[in-house]
Amino acid sequence: MKLAVRVVVCTLLASSLVDLAGASAAQTADEITIEDPIIVQSKDGTPIVATLMLPAGASAASPSPVVLQTHGWGGTRAKSPSGLMNVLLRRGYAVLTWDSRGFGESGGEANIGAPGFEVADARSLIDFVAKRPEILKDSPGDPRMGWIGGSNAAGVQFNTAAVDKRIDALVPEISWGNLVRDLLPGGVLKQTWDLILYGAGGVTAATLGIWSPAGPQTGIFAREIHEAFVQGVALGELDDGLIEWFSKRSTTVRSHKVDAPTLIIQGSVDTLFPLNDGFENYRNLVRAGTPVKLMTYCGGHTLGCDYPGGTSGDPKNVSDARSVPDRRILAWLDRYVRNKGPDTGARVEWQAQDGYYYGAPSYPLPKTRARATKPVTDVTLIGPGATGGDELASGGPAPQIEIGTTAHRATILRRANRPRAVLGNPRISIEGRVLGVKGHSFFELIDVAPDGTRVTLDDQTMPRALPLGDFKKSFKLHGVSWMLQRRHKLELEITTGSTQYSIPRTGPYQVAFEEAVVKLPLTRWAAHRHRVAP
Repeated sequence: MKLAVRVVVCTLLASSLVDLAGASAAQTADEITIEDPIIVQSKDGTPIVATLMLPAGASAASPSPVVLQTHGWGGTRAKSPSGLMNVLLRRGYAVLTWDSRGFGESGGEANIGAPGFEVADARSLIDFVAKRPEILKDSPGDPRMGWIGGSNAAGVQFNTAAVDKRIDALVPEISWGNLVRDLLPGGVLKQTWDLILYGAGGVTAATLGIWSPAGPQTGIFAREIHEAFVQGVALGELDDGLIEWFSKRSTTVRSHKVDAPTLIIQGSVDTLFPLNDGFENYRNLVRAGTPVKLMTYCGGHTLGCDYPGGTSGDPKNVSDARSVPDRRILAWLDRYVRNKGPDTGARVEWQAQDGYYYGAPSYPLPKTRARATKPVTDVTLIGPGATGGDELASGGPAPQIEIGTTAHRATILRRANRPRAVLGNPRISIEGRVLGVKGHSFFELIDVAPDGTRVTLDDQTMPRALPLGDFKKSFKLHGVSWMLQRRHKLELEITTGSTQYSIPRTGPYQVAFEEAVVKLPLTRWAAHRHRVAP
C-alpha cells in the first residue's frame, strides 16, 4: 500500500503548541501526517527543530506508541519516511526525528551526548510527545515509546535512558562506549576518524543553521571539540582536561543505570567504535538486571563490508543488506513497546566473517576461556614505520617490504582441526625496551588460510604508545567476532606504522620486544552448530 502524506506545520515554543496549519485535519485510512518543522525549546532555551510523523488513524481516540530517532554525527533529521521508518509507520508507530544540537537547523553547540545538553534536549522532546493526544501514554507525561538510531544517536540514547525512566525500549546501534579509548586507544589518536568527524560535522552545522526556522543558528561544536582537534593534529595527543571532558560523555559510565530493555547492535568491522563498546555496555546491563540482547554485524563506522552476502545472513544473497538488523529491531520494539510480538531470539547473536549469524545464550560464549597462545620473542623493530598495511580506516597485513624492519609476523595459534569461535577481547602482554624517543607499536591478529591468504581479524588494529626505556604492559586488543575455520591458523603482527593513526614525528626510535603473548577468548562450545536463520 502506498502511503499518502499530508504535511502539517506547527511550532512549539515555551512548551506550548501553536497550530499553524490545521494539525487536526481529518485523515483517511491510508494517510500519514507529517508535521514539520516543530521547534521545541530545550531546558537552556536552545531551539531543537524536529519532525513528527503520525501513522494512519492516530488520534486521541486511537493513540499510537512513538519511536524516537535522531541522526549520526554531522547528519540531519529525516523529514519524510523511508526504509525502516516507513515500516514503523505502517505498523502503527508514530516517529519523532530531530536535528541534534549543533547540527542541521537546531541551535546550540554539539557536546557529544552530554547530560546537560543533548540529554536535556531529548528529555524536552519526550515532554513534547507526552502532551500530544495522538500518542499512547502509560501515565500523564509518560509516553509509550521506543528509541532507535546509530552512532551519535545511540550514545544519546544510553546517556538519556540512564536518567529518564520513561523510555520503554532502546536500540542503540554502533554507539560509543569509553569515548577516550575510542578516540585515543592506547594513547594514540585515530587520525583518519578525527579528520572525518571534525570536517563532516562542521559542514552541516555551519550551513543549515543559517536558514533555521527558529532563526539563524551559528553554533557548531563545543569549544573543547575545537581544542581537541587542534591538539590532536599538532601533537597527536590530548591534555588531561580534554581527556576528562570526553570521559564524562562515555556511555559505559552510565549504562548500568539503564533499566529500559536494550538491544545493542555493534559493528564487528567498526574501526571508530569497535566491539569493545558493545561488550562492555552489554555486561553493565546484565549486571544491572536489565533485559538485553547483543547483536554484532558487518557494519558500523567503516569504509565497507566484504563479508559474503553483507549483513543479509545469507552468503549467496546481497539484495537486502539491512534485512537482519531491521527485523531484530522491529521484533524488539513490538515486544517491549507494544508488549506483544515474536520472541526476540537468542540473547547473543553475532555475525562471523563467513557471512552467517550465530546464536548463543550468553556473552562470553559458553565454555570460553582465555587461552595463552605461543609467545613471540626477541623482536626488534625500527620506527616510525610506514603504512603497516593499513588503509585509512581499516587494518590489513603489512606488505612484505616492511617485514623484518618495521613489521614482524609470527604464528601464535596452530592450524585448527575444527571451526573455533573467537568472540570477545583478546588481551596482549608485552615486555621490552624503547630506545631513541617515545615509541609507537601497532598490533593485529591475522587469519592465515591454507593457501597463504592473510586477513586481519575484523579490520582491527590496536595501537600503543610506549615510553622511552623499559616497558611491561598488558592490555586488551579491539574486540573481534570471528569464526576461525578448519585448517586456518592465527598470526600476531607487530608494526611501528599505521595509516589510520596519528604518530608524532619526533624522531627515530627502536622497539625491542623480549616477549609478546596473546590470550584469546576461545570456546570449546560448538558455536558453529548454532547458526541462526536470517
